[in-house]
Amino acid sequence: MRVGSWSVLVGLGLVGCGGPVEKEVGDTGEAAVQVQAQACAPSGAVYKVKDILPPNAPLPSPGKPVPDWLTNVQGTLFFASNLYGDRAILWRSDGTSEGTVPVKEFPWPGPGSEGVSDFTPVGNHLFFMAAAPPFGRELWVSDGTGAGTRLVADLEPGSAGASLLYFGQAGDALTFFRRSLGGAGLSLWRSDGTEAGTFQLMDYGAAREVSPRSLGVAGARLFTVSSAGEGTWLWRTDGTAAGTTRVKRVDAGQVSVSGWVLTEAGEGVFVFHDEGPITEVWKTDGTPGGTVRLESFGGHVGLQGTLGGHVYLASTVGEGTALRLSRVSLAGGGKETAVTLPNRYAGEPGAWPFVQQTVRSGGKLYLSVGIGTTGPAPREVSLWATDGTAAGTRELSRGLSTSDEWASPLVDTGAGALVFSTNEGGMGLEPWVTDGTPARTGLIADLSPTGGSRPEAFTRVGGTLFFRAYSNTWGDALWAMPATVACPNQAPPPR
Repeated sequence: MRVGSWSVLVGLGLVGCGGPVEKEVGDTGEAAVQVQAQACAPSGAVYKVKDILPPNAPLPSPGKPVPDWLTNVQGTLFFASNLYGDRAILWRSDGTSEGTVPVKEFPWPGPGSEGVSDFTPVGNHLFFMAAAPPFGRELWVSDGTGAGTRLVADLEPGSAGASLLYFGQAGDALTFFRRSLGGAGLSLWRSDGTEAGTFQLMDYGAAREVSPRSLGVAGARLFTVSSAGEGTWLWRTDGTAAGTTRVKRVDAGQVSVSGWVLTEAGEGVFVFHDEGPITEVWKTDGTPGGTVRLESFGGHVGLQGTLGGHVYLASTVGEGTALRLSRVSLAGGGKETAVTLPNRYAGEPGAWPFVQQTVRSGGKLYLSVGIGTTGPAPREVSLWATDGTAAGTRELSRGLSTSDEWASPLVDTGAGALVFSTNEGGMGLEPWVTDGTPARTGLIADLSPTGGSRPEAFTRVGGTLFFRAYSNTWGDALWAMPATVACPNQAPPPR
């Protein structure tokens, strides 16, 4: 398999009324690099922790995989196995087979149930949603023991379940939104895991909408609330009634935030699409004075991430001929084209480029870039790495998942590398690692020689990366690898 020597079109210039001035940069002159299909990790470094599905159990649907909801709670992994029609089980794991044990079982409540879900860590406790007779679906909390796993409060008394959504942490408390039965009322709540410490912070009424996206900044949770009469406001909560306040109005109309990212300095950046269409880019530290509009773009642009004092956004060029990455200064606005990624399928039916995911890792932004078709599935998805410059932008793989229901994960290891899955060489989707250079991009391990293990749900717990992948016996299993996994320099291709 060969990765390298693919040309990159780079646009350098201002994005203004006249559009960017594109400059084409031809072949970089670098020799093609052989990305080896040899295992980068030492033998035994990647291991199966445990098979979770009982032998001959019905295989779960792709929408409710087992294990699911992998979550780090202060150094302990929690996850769920929702065995549809049978039972829902909360698990914990220390990374060993013997230490991977069920914490509590819940009977399956009936058709349409989610099982145990919505895992949210706060301190050394896990909050989640579950149903157990005689209660409906309600809020639960666990310290990882059976005795310490309990109902927080029966918020909707009796067998009816509470409609809770958009969980997040603020201060040392869980915060969430609640809709009244029938969906008319909307309110913000908090919980410390006790019934007495679970109460309403703010009633927003029936005429307001809250954005499902939010971000934690400086110990507080930021979100937007909009209504036809009052426009769209940025709110903050620290988990107390006194600390739940409006920060600033960001638009006179009702708009929904389409993306949040956290800068390297700990500030929030968000975008929303206004009429026109216009995309506005804002920065906030959670205070009125520190909440400012940085820039606006004509048309739809997607927020990708921040790097080195800039926020990066993606948009298509012309009729889908390329994908432009623009950047805006976090210091006070000003926009320019950083790099333009070519579309080798330009002109073919439905071949529009789009970004699936973006992750910041090791001083680079990694993007999985898909090329559309006339159907729901992309024709190709490739992995790109960029430091925001033409010379520092490379395509690393063209073999990411082309499923219309599932995308290859991109995972920051925390050690300067990115873990992803790809089908390079036709081996099936397997875990790979990269530092952003072709020479140090390679297979971690071939976990399923019969056709790909499809690893996903990577979760870092201390120095370990846990994930879900095919068990080679029945369904998926819980796997683990060192978070320090890296690929040594590959041998250059023979000349």
